[in-house]
Amino acid sequence: MGKITEGELARILNSLEEKKIFTLDTLVSFLSCSVPTARLKLKQWGTYTSYNQNGRYYTMPSVPRFDDNGLWHYREIYFSQYGNLKNTIIQLVSDSSFGLTGKEIGAIVRLDPRSFLHHFRNTKGIQREKRDGVYVYYA
Repeated sequence: MGKITEGELARILNSLEEKKIFTLDTLVSFLSCSVPTARLKLKQWGTYTSYNQNGRYYTMPSVPRFDDNGLWHYREIYFSQYGNLKNTIIQLVSDSSFGLTGKEIGAIVRLDPRSFLHHFRNTKGIQREKRDGVYVYYA
């Protein structure tokens, strides 16, 4: 990465905010840098990573307006103030007084629960109990 002036960096950051979401490839192109350097910048800037689409998308910390569950989406790309999907579900379940069913969790995070809930069977901080034939997840 060549030396970027403060003005150029400000324009790049402004462009990323205007785009709302971006990929690592986009950032590498904007900065004319290597992938490791771009990843370092993402960390330094405190960007959020999408919890769907294999974490392919990023957003600047000034962009999202998180809802009461700590979630924000742009088009079909979802972000959480808690980080990845695992941390998000642990937080949602912990915040729930009576636990959440898989269907309820799926509705909140806008994903099919069958695609991820099996990973939470033995997750520290979450228990599940079968009630009336339905698993309920609780902290």
